[in-house]
Amino acid sequence: MRYLVVQTKQIGDVLVSTALCDNLKKNDPTSEVHYLVMDYCAGMAQGDPCIDKLIIIDKSQRNNWRYLWRLMMQLRQQHYDVVINSQGQMIGLLTCLFSGAKTRIGFDSFPWRLGHNRVVRFGLDTEHQGNCSMLDDRFSLLKPLKLAKEDRNYHLWLSDIEKELAKKTLSAAGIDLQRPLIALGVNSLGSYKRWPIDYFAQLAQWLIEQYGAQILVYAAPNERDYNYQLRHLLPAHLQAMVFDRIDTASIRELAGLLSHCQLFVGNDTGPRHIAQALDIPLLTIVAPTGAKNIANPLNHPRFQAIDVWDVLGEQQKQQLLPTLKRDDNDQELFRQLTPQHVISAVTALMDKQCRITTA
Repeated sequence: MRYLVVQTKQIGDVLVSTALCDNLKKNDPTSEVHYLVMDYCAGMAQGDPCIDKLIIIDKSQRNNWRYLWRLMMQLRQQHYDVVINSQGQMIGLLTCLFSGAKTRIGFDSFPWRLGHNRVVRFGLDTEHQGNCSMLDDRFSLLKPLKLAKEDRNYHLWLSDIEKELAKKTLSAAGIDLQRPLIALGVNSLGSYKRWPIDYFAQLAQWLIEQYGAQILVYAAPNERDYNYQLRHLLPAHLQAMVFDRIDTASIRELAGLLSHCQLFVGNDTGPRHIAQALDIPLLTIVAPTGAKNIANPLNHPRFQAIDVWDVLGEQQKQQLLPTLKRDDNDQELFRQLTPQHVISAVTALMDKQCRITTA
C-alpha cells in the first residue's frame, strides 16, 4: 500500500498530523507513507522514521497554476492507493482529484468534500476524551481504514547533532545549562491570543526569584520589537536573566533550543505543540475567545492549559462568551486572568512534573 497524507496549513497542524503517518506505518510496516507539506512547516516532519517521503511545496509558488499542475502530475505518477486530506484547502482538493487514488478520505466540508469518496464529519470521534479535539478529528480520518490499533501521541524527532548544536548556541549566549531554563511564548500571529506582556514580565520575575530560572524568549524576525519589551519591564538587576536575542534560522533550530528547557509557558500557538511533541511540561494560556479543548489535551498531567473562564467561572462564560466576536481582542477581559492565577497553575505543574529546585 502507498499512502499520501496532505496537510499544508500551519506548524501545529503539520506536527499533529504526523501522528496519522505514524499510525499508518505502524499498522502496516510494509507500506510506504508520504507526507505533503508546505516548505515553512516541513521541519515538523523531518526525521520522522514513519515517513518514507516528505513532499515539500514551495509556498511562494502555491498560487502559480503551472507549478501546481506539475506538482499534481508528479503526485499522480506515485500511484497512491489512499490519500488522506486532513485539511480544507485548494491544494488538498486538487491532490484528491488528480491523485488517481482509489480511496480518498477527507472531511465533510464544501467544496473540499468534492474530492473525497470517504467523507468524515467533524466531531465524529468521541471515544478518546483525553485528547484535544484537533487530534480526535484528525484520527477520525483513519476510521474508514479500520486500523487494528491507534497511538494518538505525536513527536518531533531531533537528531543528537541538532540537540548538541542547540546546546552550544545556548551556552554561547551565556545560558548556564546546569540551571533551570524556562521558555516563554509571549507572542502570537493573532494579537487576540496574546496574554499581556506586562503579565508575562511579572511571571518571569517570579520564576527568576523563586527558582533562579533563566528565561528564554524566542522571536521570529517580525516579532522582535514586541518580544524585546519583556526584558525591560523587569527590575534592572534581573534583566540579565532574560535571553531574547538568540536567533534561529529554522523552526527545527527553535525546537532544538526548546528541547533543553524544563518548562514552557506561552500563548496558544505552534511552539506549544513543539513543546508537547518534545514532552516538555507546559502551560498554555488560552485567549477568552479561544477554546482550550481544540489544541490542548484534557486533564493531562504534563500538558495543561488555563483561560479566563477558569477564573470567572462557567456562569460568567455562558453570559459573556456569546457577546464576543470570534478572534476578538478583548484585552480588558483577558487581563482578568492575572499573573497570580497563572503562577498558581505553574506552581502546581512544576511541583508534579518539573525537577526544578527553589533558588
